[in-house]
Amino acid sequence: MDNCCSSHQSPRPQRRINGFQLPLNFQQVTSWVVFIATGALNFLILIDIQFNELRTISLVIFTVLYISHVSSNLTASLLDPSEKELRKLAVYNVPEFDRAVHAHVIENGRCHLCNIHTSSRRTKHCSICNKCVDNFDHHCKWLNNCVGRRNYLAFVACVITALMISTLTTSLCVADIVIFFTNPKYFSIEAQNFINCSTSYSSTIVIPGFCRTSISFLIFLILFCVMALAIGCALLHLCCFHIYISLLGVTTYEYVVRSGDSMTPSCNCLKDCKCYRWNISKDLYTIRQPKRQGHGRTNDNTDDGTVANKLEVSRTADIHNGEAHVINFISILINNELDKARKMFLYDKNKIHPHEASSSR
Repeated sequence: MDNCCSSHQSPRPQRRINGFQLPLNFQQVTSWVVFIATGALNFLILIDIQFNELRTISLVIFTVLYISHVSSNLTASLLDPSEKELRKLAVYNVPEFDRAVHAHVIENGRCHLCNIHTSSRRTKHCSICNKCVDNFDHHCKWLNNCVGRRNYLAFVACVITALMISTLTTSLCVADIVIFFTNPKYFSIEAQNFINCSTSYSSTIVIPGFCRTSISFLIFLILFCVMALAIGCALLHLCCFHIYISLLGVTTYEYVVRSGDSMTPSCNCLKDCKCYRWNISKDLYTIRQPKRQGHGRTNDNTDDGTVANKLEVSRTADIHNGEAHVINFISILINNELDKARKMFLYDKNKIHPHEASSSR
């Protein structure tokens, strides 16, 4: 398994040209197994149990989505996102990097491992693929390849089509579960005969109104729906994340680096948050416990209306004080997120690549 597939990848002695070069990543193999298994279940079972009109529509949509997903996945995996100057060179053993001579792999626009001049400041050297990637976004284990300028759109298309397949699968499963309990006549003839407990091959009645075949049919729909929903939620999170960083104008690598740098000053914020949580709890406790005038019982000649008014004024002041602390706490959280977003927008703007400096003159 170490020769063909591995979950822990180490730097290659030669640079990787595409994602199908050995060793394959375990997540890459898993994704293809899940893709083939879910595709077989969709085309052989889920589409086949729909009524005629929905069967034709779902067959056409699934076919288009699966062809689009396979095309985008293969494009993102097979395209070499490395630097143009590096792609012109033959694949050879990369020389050892000497830390005594160079502090960084890429210095002043030159990679001392690939022995090339990089095209922009967003070029990064991937240690797993052992190559400089133009506009490096991240190394995708599901593709077993880096994602850069050349294959980023194919990667996004791969995620979107997979999300659409999961959404359609979940929708069909939910609709079939509802039809199963409401009106099974909307299923195909084959599905109706399979779940019909009056037929001879449906085995014995397990629960009144349900037999083994109908229960197995329902369990399949529920499990398949849960699996498709879980995959869809993960893909939706990934899709929203890339929309978010595209609006910020940063790559995944820059976002991770900037998020790591911003964790240091957030310690003070956490202390402030704890203080505000303590103040809020104290204020809420004070609101629930009205202040008493003096010690012990009040004098008999004290006006009850005056005491009630004072308590009401004190309670109102405590409520306003607690609301003020809550508002301040929320404003701190919002300001921290806005500051983080501003840092994202301004990330590395002062770092000028030698090519960019020469072209601006």
